[in-house]
Amino acid sequence: MTIDATSTFYFHAEGARVLSGWSDPTTEYGFDLFPDPGYVERLILQAADRAPVLLGAEVVGGPAGLYEVSPDRDGIVGESSTVSKVLYATGFSGHGFLYAPALGEVLRDLVLGRPPEIDVSALTADRFEQGNHRGERHLV
Repeated sequence: MTIDATSTFYFHAEGARVLSGWSDPTTEYGFDLFPDPGYVERLILQAADRAPVLLGAEVVGGPAGLYEVSPDRDGIVGESSTVSKVLYATGFSGHGFLYAPALGEVLRDLVLGRPPEIDVSALTADRFEQGNHRGERHLV
């Protein structure tokens, strides 16, 4: 997989084809179920800048699925402060797969009632009510 950290444009082999995408900075967080008709055109502009060899490729399909992301684009991990033993690990978009092994250990520790070896206190859901989120956006 190739990822351009500046633009977030990425591509990789998917069988005989190339799968590409981009974390469009105009995409708002939430659950928008309607496809963005301009996404592919904006993606092509990213390809022109980062991988012009892809411009000759046939475009098959388009974006699909929900973009699971938090308002500050960081994951949300911890235990509910209002409901006992409700644990959560969400808001990572595709990066959740990368973080899954460590998140599994964090959740294991929370289930067992012990402090996780990895400090996830900055990722609690309460940060949004307290105004403690970092506010960073469009990170890869």
